[in-house]
Amino acid sequence: MLEMDVDGVKRTLLNIVDKSRNGTFINGNRIVKKDSILKNGDKLVFGKSCSFLFKYISGQGDPSRPQNTVGTRSEEGVFKKPKVGLSSSEAGTRKLLKPKSQSVFDKYIIGKGLGVGHYATVREGVNKSTEEVVAIKIFHPQQNDDQKKNKQFREEIDILMRVNHPNIVKLLDSYVEPVSKAQIQKYLILEKIDDGELFDRIVRKTHLRQDETKALFKQILTGLQYLHGLNIIHRDIKPENILLDIKRRKHPEELQNGPWDDDEIDIQVKIADFGLAKFTGEIQFTNTLCGTPSYVAPEVLKKTDYSSKVDMWSAGVLLYVCLCGFPPFSETLGPPSLKEQIAQGSFAFYSPYWDDIEDSALHLITHLLVVNPADRYSVDDTMVHPWFDHSAQSSTISSDIERLQVSPAKIPKTYSELSQV
Repeated sequence: MLEMDVDGVKRTLLNIVDKSRNGTFINGNRIVKKDSILKNGDKLVFGKSCSFLFKYISGQGDPSRPQNTVGTRSEEGVFKKPKVGLSSSEAGTRKLLKPKSQSVFDKYIIGKGLGVGHYATVREGVNKSTEEVVAIKIFHPQQNDDQKKNKQFREEIDILMRVNHPNIVKLLDSYVEPVSKAQIQKYLILEKIDDGELFDRIVRKTHLRQDETKALFKQILTGLQYLHGLNIIHRDIKPENILLDIKRRKHPEELQNGPWDDDEIDIQVKIADFGLAKFTGEIQFTNTLCGTPSYVAPEVLKKTDYSSKVDMWSAGVLLYVCLCGFPPFSETLGPPSLKEQIAQGSFAFYSPYWDDIEDSALHLITHLLVVNPADRYSVDDTMVHPWFDHSAQSSTISSDIERLQVSPAKIPKTYSELSQV
């Protein structure tokens, strides 16, 4: 038996160490020169024929940790941190509530893989009580004394627990599970979006129509406006982190709610993956180098202080990609190098790929991909741009934006072409 501090909660757990010759297997995996903490539902096999299904006795163990509470805004508009403890009245109420399941395995059945990232994998899960299908983000095992990663996880939880917006993926729950005496593994339970990423849509179509792009991009901006209003920087806006919830056509007479494909009635954008998000609070700048190279802002590459304007640069790259199918910055376009192109804000609109795109779209992109963050459009500036109002375009946008000729060999491959390599 082992007493272990897991996410601030003392838990009594069973730790197994294999010293046999024939081997000990947990869920089909042999324990080799390491210990392993058992969890409910584990199948143990000793030798060739002796097997057990393990379960902790119901009711034993320590009570669940207090649930997260949501932060609020003060009258001055400053986002407050959530309460850590409970008031006396809340404590009394809590006694009447059913305690939270201490283990993710008690509440969810974890199924097939959905994706793999740098910090975590994502798997499908099913709530045992409600049969709700969810996405479970499983962070890679880490040392229980790794304060940096523990802090990163708490920040992500803090951010997501404050977020409640139709264009943001919802966090439903979170867990920390012991793996061994020294290691833990962290889990986020998220709403599952079934219709894929914006990236998949671009790959399938090569590029998106202007009206389609406009409708999707406006929703992305609405989500970013909400986040920035809470002093949250996402820091990794890219097509892979934009999920699509698509309502399919069931009857020919159904009316569409946007400029979608024939088999689609409506699409709701969901901004996902807050692994790199940062809650800035009263500190308006941060200087951690992160993000995806092609989408990262110049100030991030230079490792200088930056604010929510980094998301607007990434949004500008995303808009460019949606409309032509390839990114504005690429090693293929060099020299200079990709990093130097970004640092200099060196990009162009190439003919014939941009010949039929409205000048107002090019105008918007040129005001998002601005090296100096002070001169770059904010999310509020972007949302009132004439590109979103066709009637205002002719009077406010000049038509002298140049489309450059370039050798076909210099044009970056589209995401569609790269997917076929």
